Amino acid sequence: AEEAALVAPPAPLVRATKATPMHIRFKFGQLGGGKGQFNAPHGFCLGNDEDIIVADTNNHRITVFDKSGNHKFNFGVAGKEEGQLWYPRKVAVVRATGKFVVCDRGNERSRMQIFTKNGHFLKKIAVRFIDIVAGLAVTAEGLIVAVDSVTPTVFILSEEGDLMSWFDCSECMREPSDIAISGKEFYVCDFKGHCVVVFDDEGRFLRRIGCENVTNFPNGIDVSDAGDVLIGDSHGNKFHVAVFSRDGVLVTEFECPYVKVSRCCGLKITSEGYIVTLAKNNHHVLVLNTLYIV
Repeated sequence: AEEAALVAPPAPLVRATKATPMHIRFKFGQLGGGKGQFNAPHGFCLGNDEDIIVADTNNHRITVFDKSGNHKFNFGVAGKEEGQLWYPRKVAVVRATGKFVVCDRGNERSRMQIFTKNGHFLKKIAVRFIDIVAGLAVTAEGLIVAVDSVTPTVFILSEEGDLMSWFDCSECMREPSDIAISGKEFYVCDFKGHCVVVFDDEGRFLRRIGCENVTNFPNGIDVSDAGDVLIGDSHGNKFHVAVFSRDGVLVTEFECPYVKVSRCCGLKITSEGYIVTLAKNNHHVLVLNTLYIV
């Protein structure tokens, strides 16, 4: 029965006739290397005070904006030495201290570095066991969680760099693309499996949320304070969000018909209920209003 549970498809979802339009509250960024510009940004997170923090990949820097999209500061010098940045792909924030955790390439395929809230280099964490970091998050307790997309595995590290635990999720999913943490549950987007797979903090499979034709090629996941699970994709060049209850019941869907998004990277919901995503190939950040109450 347990093996069957791993492969059993989720229950059929009841869908409304069409998704509700999301309105663009604002967007910022364009291709370039100047202030407020991006070059193929691969990841972002929300920081303290809901700052929007972008891993500006091909500019080899991290850029920090306030929640209204005003540029605050950049940090990072291009290079492979410790403290430099080389194609940073993912960024996360340690809530208690405001420190930044950054995953870039360095001399290996993946490197993890910690910077102060002002962008000063603190330390490198050796993560030779990770090929490509597809998702990065920090737990409420300050543990760093990274998911590897090449050999689907979740790694849990201390801020000091000790590997606390890890679990293989390759039997339950094909290609991780993002991760969110809510309480003791880990929500991992399965890009090629068209769903989100939920594990407990010891790596036990709990359930799947979403399915093909509803969450096609999902590339962003967040869980609201109320426990709603928001899954984002840009299949068909439109940014689409499906909202589920924690146990996987489809609540509502939104899409943004006003702008073409060829590759969304990540999804976050703010305390005011706005949805933030990064359009990598369009080189901008979108902040969307769903009129959805969190």
